[in-house]
Amino acid sequence: MEKGRKMPEEELRREIRKFLDERKELVLCTCSNNVPRATPLDFYTEKESFNIYVGLSPGRKVKNIEENPIVSIGIYTPMDTGKIQGMQITASGRDRLIFLREGDEGFEEAQKIVRGRRKLILKIVPEKIELLDYDFEKRGYSRMQVLEL
Repeated sequence: MEKGRKMPEEELRREIRKFLDERKELVLCTCSNNVPRATPLDFYTEKESFNIYVGLSPGRKVKNIEENPIVSIGIYTPMDTGKIQGMQITASGRDRLIFLREGDEGFEEAQKIVRGRRKLILKIVPEKIELLDYDFEKRGYSRMQVLEL
């Protein structure tokens, strides 16, 4: 049994926002026919939500999501910082994994969030965010906090 307790939701939302705002790279994990693929990508978030945007080039990751609309995302703090921190985001379904192409509703808004002109943008609407931070224990909380969206 892990020590500590669940963080109040508003405090957890602030911690998640801070974590996301301080990072710009993620690893997008997709799978097709039981063959996983992990792709490092730059990411951008909406300020009023935890929605994530990534600019994509056509390739295996796009085909995987089209065939199997379930992703896992890993974002972490490098170990050489002396901190043990990481985030796991889960999203599934075509209503949470939205491909935006030029001319699509929402594309221009997404293009304003994502740097550089893109032909294809993936909008990810998280359903679950797990934030691990060993420093939470110093504040009396469990090191693993979970937000279901």
